[in-house]
Parts: sequence; C-alpha cells; structure tokens
Amino acid sequence: MKKIVGLGLILAVSFGLAGCGSSDSGSDTKESSAKTEATSSAAKESTVESSAAAESDSKATYKDRTLTAPDGVLKITGFERGTDYDGKPMFYVFFDLTNNTKEAQNVQMQYMSFVQAKQNTGATTENLEMAMLMDNPYQEKADLLQKDINPGATVSGVYYYNFADENQPVTFEFTDTMFSFDGPIATEDIQIP
Repeated sequence: MKKIVGLGLILAVSFGLAGCGSSDSGSDTKESSAKTEATSSAAKESTVESSAAAESDSKATYKDRTLTAPDGVLKITGFERGTDYDGKPMFYVFFDLTNNTKEAQNVQMQYMSFVQAKQNTGATTENLEMAMLMDNPYQEKADLLQKDINPGATVSGVYYYNFADENQPVTFEFTDTMFSFDGPIATEDIQIP
C-alpha cells in the first residue's frame, strides 16, 4: 500500500512541476527543467527508501505454529472438535495473541488479519466460516474476540470454524496484514485431532 501511495505522490509531483514551466525565456525553461529533474530524482530516492522501509517493516516469520509480524504475534496453541448449534461438525482454534502496535486493536480483527482457514474438499477449496454456537464451553475466551487488546498485551483466546469436510485437513494461511499483497507468509495443512 505504501508503494502505491509513494508512486502516486511521485506522479503528482512530476505532473505538477511539469506544468509550472515559464515561457519568458530559454534560461527559465532550462532552470525549471533542472528543478523538475532534481525534484523527480529526490522523489524517486524517497520512494526507494520508503519501499525499503516498507519491505523491512513487513518482514514476518512463521515457525512452530507461531506467526511473528510487525503488528503482533499469533501462536496457535491447540485445537478441539465440537458441534455447532445445528449439530454440524466444527472445531476450535486456541491461540495466544500479542499486540505489537501502538494502539489498542480488536482481537477478532487482528486474528483475522493474521490467519485464514480453508479446506480442499476435492472439487473445491472453501474458505471456512465462523461456527455459530448455542453453548460454548469456552465462552470467556470467545468473548475476547469482541474486545480490544492493548499495546504490548497478550491474550489467550479461541476462534471457531465449521468444517467444509471434517475428514480433510485444514489449510491455514498466515499473513502479516489483512490485505497483504505479497500473499501468505506461510501455509500449513493441519489434520484437526
């Protein structure tokens, strides 16, 4: 996103300065042209630095079911099968989440920005939806999803999904942000026990 904004700023500056040419004399045009080139060059250097900073900021790693990203750390701590309010098979994902930003973040939004669950059912691959529960044995952990996590704090929560096919493994895709243009940092197929 920063790259796109930086490119837009370069184009706006370049077009703005290109339209500021003077028709008084040749020396004014040369001077204006030199200023435009200098500004363009400085803008390009600034964009390269911003891009490098953005790339270093977006470095995330995944190891041992733990995603470490600039905005936080998500550690998957366990799984458990259950049934939703209709009696359909579902599963719980237990996690520890740390907020590394400078502002409070909604737990559910931060969780969803880091992980997406899918299943390959043979003919299709389906994004798994949040299960609807009547009686949740982990209601206290589930209630955290609607709360904000303070900067530097860690919470232990639970998220729950319906299976597309309870006999197939679940593919977890881990990303550093919700709208990551670089694709997943890591993908892991997990057979829910």
